[in-house]
Amino acid sequence: MASLAFETASLDALRRDPGTPVRGNLGEFEYTARICIPNHAENVKKHYGNRAAISIVPIEFPHFGSVFEFDQAVEIPVFDENRTLDQGLRQIVKAFGPIILRNAYLPARHRHEGQRNIFPSLRFHVDRGSTQEDCYSLFWRDPFDETHKMPRTSSTLIVANAVAYLQAYNEGDRTAQFKSLYQLFETETMSEMVGNVVLEQPWCAPAGTGEITILDNRTVLHASYYAHPEDRGYPIGVRYLY
Repeated sequence: MASLAFETASLDALRRDPGTPVRGNLGEFEYTARICIPNHAENVKKHYGNRAAISIVPIEFPHFGSVFEFDQAVEIPVFDENRTLDQGLRQIVKAFGPIILRNAYLPARHRHEGQRNIFPSLRFHVDRGSTQEDCYSLFWRDPFDETHKMPRTSSTLIVANAVAYLQAYNEGDRTAQFKSLYQLFETETMSEMVGNVVLEQPWCAPAGTGEITILDNRTVLHASYYAHPEDRGYPIGVRYLY
């Protein structure tokens, strides 16, 4: 499958100046791109102080997460018939970690594949183990689905592996190995964490807007988050990709 041709100039601009949104295009479709957490690695070191040095996993991303918001709704062929993630998207995930595509939707043939999931709040985990080759998680909100049309009332939180380990250490977990499941941030004020060391995909774009998130389970963990515990929201679409 041909690689999605995100404009190279916009990606280079994000690397040079991660604090400034940039304009670019994917073919005829224009977008605004931004980094979710500029200077992420420095934020982690500042937030965790001397404890950052004890992390057994690297603080991998200098700048963490990216959002590409399209001016008009666009169909994005995220993967091929073998469930192989597009190479262009793969390179963005490698550079910046999780990617969010907003005002974007999957081709009709893929919208009803996979499953729909929702998890307990703040249970950070990986979807795929180290021995599984389909290591990318794809989450999506389908604008053509009656349930998914409306904004979701719960969000998805994503943290780099080092952040999960350091936060667990801060909370008293002294396990000398990285784990694939943590219950974290229950005593924290999440508004102070989000945009600092935690990335949030709120799924709150206006009614009828498609949203897609892609992450690599080798480098991050994710969790559902219910700002209002009584309202879990609808299950989001999930598929695992190679």
